[in-house]
Amino acid sequence: MPSSERANLPRWKGQQGFFEIWFLCVLDPGGERAWWFRYTIFTPAPGAPGEPRALLWAAAFDCATATPALGLKAIHPLSHFSTEAPGRFGIRIGDAELAPGRCHGRVASGGHSIEWDLRYTPETAEAVRRAPRGADLLPLTTHVAHAHDDIAFTGAVTVDGHRYDVQGAPGLQKHLWGHRRLEELTWLYVPRFQEDPEARLEVLSVRSRQHPLSPRLSPIYLRTARREHRFHEAPDMLLTRLQSPQPGELCFQARSATVAVKGRAWCDPKTLVGYVYRDPTGWDVHVAQSDVATCELERFTRPHPFAAWRPDGRLTSTVGALEFHAPEPLEGVRYIGWDETSVSEAPGEAPPAVAKGA
Repeated sequence: MPSSERANLPRWKGQQGFFEIWFLCVLDPGGERAWWFRYTIFTPAPGAPGEPRALLWAAAFDCATATPALGLKAIHPLSHFSTEAPGRFGIRIGDAELAPGRCHGRVASGGHSIEWDLRYTPETAEAVRRAPRGADLLPLTTHVAHAHDDIAFTGAVTVDGHRYDVQGAPGLQKHLWGHRRLEELTWLYVPRFQEDPEARLEVLSVRSRQHPLSPRLSPIYLRTARREHRFHEAPDMLLTRLQSPQPGELCFQARSATVAVKGRAWCDPKTLVGYVYRDPTGWDVHVAQSDVATCELERFTRPHPFAAWRPDGRLTSTVGALEFHAPEPLEGVRYIGWDETSVSEAPGEAPPAVAKGA
């Protein structure tokens, strides 16, 4: 596996029709609050409307407040994006920075603000793989590098003037880039379970509507104190299943010859933050996300493929991130438009005017 720093190196070389994303997910150990930060550059495809831009996104989730989910965005000219020397990772968008082991920034719009200054310590200096072996060699429209897993964050996040001290918050950091967005994507990340402090879960489901006959791929990764379950590898990935029965809920299952898992994750719809992502060719994807999700998972085992399944324990967690991407918006979710920086305060209100930068 490449080093985390190498996995994070920018792929944009000035080409049109390209997007690149670095994001961090910070989850409070108690499960009551969480934060999400995203550094992005975007260039439209030749002939597509719009201008190149750099964007800074932030979301704060707090189940104990009157505003359980707050999403904000800052829009900058692409000239505000800068990088470290070649071969070294470090990016800046305006005054915001993401570098090995640290990140800081501030976004303000619509009378709200989110500011962060965090340090993080990964368990290893190597990126991890949560996709099928060899997937990074394929000519995919979107690529992803799981640069940092099992991060412990420390520092502070300030939301609307209220400072939260962050100590040992679990999370991750990823890097994505490409020239076309996936129309459908569902993601679940759970870094802690009550019954097993060593357990980790990541569920991903993707499908391209550009190719109607393309299969839905749902790699699932589960690690417990006893072993790793790599349902993201063939042939086990062919036996994974995932569905979303209603907004804010995800059901999934996976199995190998002798191990099976069945799980469910959900969030209060009030904790979903909505964003509109733009494809370089001009169409939009609607993203709804909650980083205060709950997850329950059951495990089953059998001694050989012809034996009956037997229960092998249950895992529960209130520390998780849940995300839904689709061409159509989810009912009841208010989205920040591509050219907007915040949503209206109440359903039916007009969105606020664009605030360039923050």
